[in-house]
Amino acid sequence: MKKVISGLIFSLLLTLLPSVSSYAVLFGQNATADPNAVKVRGGSGFLYSERIILTVAHVIDTSGGVAEWERDGVIYNPGIVTIAGQRTYKVKKVLIPSSYSKPDFEKGIQGVDDLAVIILNEDMPVAKKALIATEEQLIRFAAEKSKVELVGYGMTDGSQRNAEWEERINRAPNKLTSTLLSPKLVVESYKQYPNVDWRKIENSGVYGVVQDTKLKQGHICDGDSGAAFFVEEDNIRYVLGTTGLGITNDCSPPEGGYGLPSISLIDPASKLRDLLSAAEKIVEEDKKAEFLKAKAAPSKKVTMTCIKGKLTKKITALIPKCPAGYKKK
Repeated sequence: MKKVISGLIFSLLLTLLPSVSSYAVLFGQNATADPNAVKVRGGSGFLYSERIILTVAHVIDTSGGVAEWERDGVIYNPGIVTIAGQRTYKVKKVLIPSSYSKPDFEKGIQGVDDLAVIILNEDMPVAKKALIATEEQLIRFAAEKSKVELVGYGMTDGSQRNAEWEERINRAPNKLTSTLLSPKLVVESYKQYPNVDWRKIENSGVYGVVQDTKLKQGHICDGDSGAAFFVEEDNIRYVLGTTGLGITNDCSPPEGGYGLPSISLIDPASKLRDLLSAAEKIVEEDKKAEFLKAKAAPSKKVTMTCIKGKLTKKITALIPKCPAGYKKK
């Protein structure tokens, strides 16, 4: 598999500017209370485990940067509509590949290794288990045309573009539904269009998820960056990869520019697994340190009131017990 394909895997972030002119999860279904979809400021993320959030690097890069996120960043519970009154979980660390380069969608410049993992400072409850799909599973999901889903916090209505910032970020997540294309079908799909240099991905070994607005299929765009494609089986969500639009950059209907449906490319050789492995090691070390600290901390003494008729005694100890003849008040 060619490393150059990592540069094809990119996604779109809802910018802070009021002049945004795109949509997201068009024709999707409302997914409020989804167990894994989280807000990552103006973008999206996927709750992978109690302390690990999957997202993309340009979401972090364009919303404060790693240093600011590690200093002041917080994540809210999954599936919420508004952040008002919600509990916050402090961000401890953000991992981004050293090889990452930022995409520039207006100039058609594609990002490289646009991946990120957020590590939380404490556990966030997980209601739906998630695992990274193996390449064997990818082959089977493509062959069986398994249902591929994505839940993101992108815009779903044009009127949201002109709304105040608080209104634009306080919206429900929406769900996209599609299927997975095998690497062979990805190339064959692009070959239908003479204005696309499909040779960039020929024999690359990458899979694809199609979003076609003409067919009124779910379609990702601004604000869905960082959300993850997954296939759910036996109450487990198998993650295929994070958002991307292949070699097209079409957000709103009808398909323009290249004149073809957008295809998010799923690269089994991406650095997502490496980032996850590093994050899981950090979480393991953090939990071990927390356990040792709690074990070494002096136990707190407890005071208990004991009575015997009109007599009263207060007993203070780690495990207080009333003297003979006395009983706990």
